[in-house]
Amino acid sequence: MNPDSLAKTDLGALLEAADPARRGVAKNELEGILDELGAAITSVPPLVRGRPIRRGTLKSRAVLLIGVAVIAVGSAVATGAVLSAHTGSYPTKAEVAMGGPGEALDPEAPDFRQVALEVASDIPYPVAYESWRDFLISDEIRTGGDGLVSTGALHGWFAASAYCAWVRDWRQADLAEDTAAAAAAASVISKAPSWRAVTDEDPHPDPSVQGDGGFTQYTLFGWMLPYRQAVLAGDRGRVEHLLASGYGDKCWTSDPQWREQMATHLEWGSLSRAELGRRYELFLAGAGS
Repeated sequence: MNPDSLAKTDLGALLEAADPARRGVAKNELEGILDELGAAITSVPPLVRGRPIRRGTLKSRAVLLIGVAVIAVGSAVATGAVLSAHTGSYPTKAEVAMGGPGEALDPEAPDFRQVALEVASDIPYPVAYESWRDFLISDEIRTGGDGLVSTGALHGWFAASAYCAWVRDWRQADLAEDTAAAAAAASVISKAPSWRAVTDEDPHPDPSVQGDGGFTQYTLFGWMLPYRQAVLAGDRGRVEHLLASGYGDKCWTSDPQWREQMATHLEWGSLSRAELGRRYELFLAGAGS
């Protein structure tokens, strides 16, 4: 094989791998790379006039300059991957069903919190439950496992967390006989199943659909509806039963104080769900009765 063609092939592969257009380097990053490359080129001493130039010298200079370009572009790509949660990557139709719609985000990026809050900017939390928002970002996402998370899934997790916070807020307002606060919470709870964060993943929430093996189960956000029905009926006992049973599996996992209780009592891991529910009833009584 011709050595020159082999060199071209290897260099072509390197340049393709570092191609900023393929790897998502921002325009300002690319301009900076080109500026650095220009400075590197002008810093090479000029050839002495009249001195014979060997072919190997030209090839060495070309390889050097291409190497500088590859290193510069590669460094920018690596830096971009570290500095931003945005990846510019979107799932296929098949992947949406598994991981949710929207752009894939990197939870390990330093700006992930800011990006996550932008994604969830349309999701309201009760004033007393803002800590639940922070808990979801710090715990549910960052320590929930390796890999990327879609904006759609993240949006949905905020919706589930906020919904549970409003249910708890309604319960406490009802206990305190604060009719204005209870009505405000009930209004949010009534509208929540139509939030975009919900319908993007579950266009028609349903608490009772036929699942595999003949079992009846709820859709991804169908668990919201029994809570809404109980709240709108003013049935605090039913709301407390749903909360204590962990119905929907979201209101237990979204509550940082309950999660702290479970982490403190590792022996609870051997309890049945009914027994754990009784522990939650005691916790709930202490949290707002």
